[in-house]
Formats: sequence, structure tokens, C-alpha cells
Amino acid sequence: MPVLQSNLLPTVFKRLDLETRIVVLDMGPAASSTVSFFNHFKCRLSFVDIYSEQFITCPDSDLSQDELVAQMTKSLSLDVNVKIDICLFWDLFNYLNDAMIKALIEALEPHINHSTSGYVIGTRDSRNQLPFCRYGIVDKNNLTENNASGTQGTIYPRSQRDLNRLIDYFEIDSGRLLSEGRAEYLLFENRDSDKSDKSII
Repeated sequence: MPVLQSNLLPTVFKRLDLETRIVVLDMGPAASSTVSFFNHFKCRLSFVDIYSEQFITCPDSDLSQDELVAQMTKSLSLDVNVKIDICLFWDLFNYLNDAMIKALIEALEPHINHSTSGYVIGTRDSRNQLPFCRYGIVDKNNLTENNASGTQGTIYPRSQRDLNRLIDYFEIDSGRLLSEGRAEYLLFENRDSDKSDKSII
């Protein structure tokens, strides 16, 4: 099983009170390693696999922003009062155009508070390609990366600055380089951010 070391994931867990029940939203398909890992915690773990949704794989340019938000909200299928502690976006943002990212962030907004952390894998800059992988968690320091099946969707590579401008109440707090032209980012809720062009990596 291929393993990818993460320098940022440990920070996500340091912010949590792991003696209490945590809520984890995984945007990818269910990974057995992730299920096994979170079985060690008091946890509600939800997989939504937005990658495979038809409105993502076959985008309709005629959809309004409100309709996109409605599609995202339906896909997330979260209870009204749920607040997310960890959101594992993985490399999803790379497969969403700008309007889709904004719609996802808007759909998530009712479930985000000051303690929410997001984990993202992106391209180092807009010139990089992206390995076609699906990710999971082995432990607090290591991820699984397995070759994805099917056809890789359209990639929308973005710089760190461009992504930061799209994620509204989230802000990229930390970034580290990964192999194969990738970077990992931590997102924290920051509704007071001015989105200044901070160089993280």
C-alpha cells in the first residue's frame, strides 16, 4: 500500500479534544484505512464522494450559482445542526471550477465554526499536473495514495493565492510541498481574513 507522509495532518489533531466526539467529513470515496484510523476515536465519519457526482463529472454551464449550491447541499446531505471538526477535501478543489468551489464553500458554511479544520492536496502552482489518486489516512502522519480507477476529470490547477481567494471564510494557514508537483494545505476558519497574498510555500 503506497504511503505518503504528511507534515500538516498532525496539526489538525492537535487542535481537537479527542476525548469528545468529533465529526469528520471525507469528500472522497470510502477508504478502509480511514475507517480503521477513525475507529480509534469517538467519531462520526461521513463519506460523500463528490468527485463522482454527475454535476461534477458532466458540468452544466446553464446552472445558476444558486442551483449549484443546492446540488452541493444535496450531495453533502448533512443534518442541519451538524458542525464539522475535520473536513478532508483531499484534491477535490483541483477538479472543480471556480463556481463549483464557491458553491461548495457556501453549502458547507452552516456546518463550519471556529474549530473546523480543512485538509487539502493541491498543485504547487498552476503549471503542475496532478497524479490521479484517491487518498486515505493511515495514522496522524501518513496517508494512503492509491491509483484511481476510471478516467481522470478535467483539472483546474491553481496557485495557492488563487485558491485562497475562492474559499471565503476559510484561509490557508499552512502549506508544505509533497511529491509529484503537489502541495498540502491546512485550512482554518477565519472570517476576518483580508486574503492578503501571503507566501506560505
